[in-house]
Amino acid sequence: MVHGAGMAPRLQAGNRVHGVSVGVPHPALVQMCGYAGYDFVVLDNEHGPASIETTGEAIRAALGVGLVPIVRTFEPDISRLLDAGAGGIQVPLVETPEQAERIVRACRYPPAGGRSVAFSTPAAHYGFADRQGHIESSNRGIAVVLMIETAAAMERLGEILAVPGVDAVCIGPTDMSYSLGVPGDGRHPKVVAAVAECVGACRQAGIAVGANAFSQAEYGEHVAMGMTYHTVMMTMLLGKTLRERLVAMRGAASDS
Repeated sequence: MVHGAGMAPRLQAGNRVHGVSVGVPHPALVQMCGYAGYDFVVLDNEHGPASIETTGEAIRAALGVGLVPIVRTFEPDISRLLDAGAGGIQVPLVETPEQAERIVRACRYPPAGGRSVAFSTPAAHYGFADRQGHIESSNRGIAVVLMIETAAAMERLGEILAVPGVDAVCIGPTDMSYSLGVPGDGRHPKVVAAVAECVGACRQAGIAVGANAFSQAEYGEHVAMGMTYHTVMMTMLLGKTLRERLVAMRGAASDS
């Protein structure tokens, strides 16, 4: 059985899943997400400082507490991250169906794709996994998540979503705002309209869709829109809690 198997079928079935985007790739932080009861983590190798080796440690931490480790990464590292045991790949800035096809092929063993076969890897239990079982469960379970976050991607959205093997789309409103000429304004009508269009297209195509939620109210909006792939950012959670606790501590000290 592949490490972290099972996310793709859950997404395909329309199940609601909740994860944490972790940009500080320390195994202890990943473990905390599992103990808190989340379904998956997104290890952010787009903006985070992690190496392949560091990410491998975070993947092991996730698997140890029942989390599916999804790695947000660019195309060149997909093969090594899957071999390290990633249960899904989330690729940023996808803009063409050709790119989507490459990503899907990179995540699937032959004949479904072009992933290089090796059985000495962590994903294959260092050679202890049943070989055919590993191939089949990997192809069935690895989640392929594409990030749609530019005007160029929106222009070819229908073609991208028509690529077989795409399990989910994660929308990036921040990059979308810069691409649409309203930098940093994720609530601008242009961005709101693009997000709604993307959600509608994904639902029509039978592909799970989601985005980061930065507040409980925004999470509610996402649910109402039909999103099922939900994430929060650990740095935002920690930063908010740290600030609020400091204010409370200072307030208690001033009252004494």
